[in-house]
Amino acid sequence: MNTTIYAGLLLLAITACQSSQTDTEPLVKSQPLKENPMQESLLKNYKGYPVVFYNVENLFDTENDPRKKDDDFTPSGYKEWDEVRYLDKLEKLAEAITLADDKNPIFIGLAEVENMKNLRDLSNTGKLRETKYNVAHFESSDMRGIDCGLLFDIERFKLKKKKKFKIDFTWNRDITTRDILYVYGALMNQKNIHIFVNHWSSRREGKEETEKKRTTAAQVLRQEVDKILLKEPNANILIMGDFNDHPTDKSVNQVLSAKAFNDVKEGDLINLLWEEHADGEGTHNYRREWDVLDQMIVSQSFFKNQNGIGIEKNNAFIIRDDRLIFTYPDGGQKPSATYGGPKYYGGYSDHLPVYLKLK
Repeated sequence: MNTTIYAGLLLLAITACQSSQTDTEPLVKSQPLKENPMQESLLKNYKGYPVVFYNVENLFDTENDPRKKDDDFTPSGYKEWDEVRYLDKLEKLAEAITLADDKNPIFIGLAEVENMKNLRDLSNTGKLRETKYNVAHFESSDMRGIDCGLLFDIERFKLKKKKKFKIDFTWNRDITTRDILYVYGALMNQKNIHIFVNHWSSRREGKEETEKKRTTAAQVLRQEVDKILLKEPNANILIMGDFNDHPTDKSVNQVLSAKAFNDVKEGDLINLLWEEHADGEGTHNYRREWDVLDQMIVSQSFFKNQNGIGIEKNNAFIIRDDRLIFTYPDGGQKPSATYGGPKYYGGYSDHLPVYLKLK
């Protein structure tokens, strides 16, 4: 065959193949993770940067994973979850997360994400694209296929270690739940910080019937906290998550020993959302009652400034923006959810985000 003719036919075939691929490309494409070659000495200032936690209500991709119970969150599932809805959800979540401050968060803890792809996609959505985020995530054995994850600003945080802690229900090993995500690393001027991201078992079968699951998770977390404090008494420990319990409940208050600021004793942790709970505020609404299920808990070193990192106003806050709220005709309110059962509402999440700012 003539060489010129052959080259022309080959070019036509490649062009046709590329055109076919473009027509079938998904609306959302995962981007590669941003690497952090930066030395600790070159890390940027973290002063005034927020830390956000958000239960994002079932952030699934649209593909069916045979290892998970994710069939509902596919285009052919009963929730009719497709790329258009997925993209809209990502945009809304990025908007909600960046309501905390003009500065993008240095850390974003997340609950109810399906996989690494969700985290990458979120980090490349909306205003979050302006920050160089990397991801800490592990697949857990949760029956629904949802995990915890952490986005972190690689220009302000140097990752040293990440690990997961499994919650083992010895009385019934068929029960599974989300692992606790642990991340350790350095901020500017070699200020180290330990971060735990949690999503404890729900109250679906009743509060008392499920309490043992949450106290078990609290025991696992407290053991790890005690190990750190034994080696490093002034450690900066930041715990965030959806605990599915109130600050006053046994799992958080007694087993984890997270207290109100004016009630702490040696070894106790400080629950920064205690005041909001006492004032009747909430991050979640069940049967018209607000509950502070999403919390920020820290070691006392943050308040005593023993290890170089503090918290602005020594407090954490709920992002209660009108855009994140659904109002009933009678004036009652709740978080604007994406779904109510099988019905698609197109809201943000059935939880509100919480945040603090570092100093």
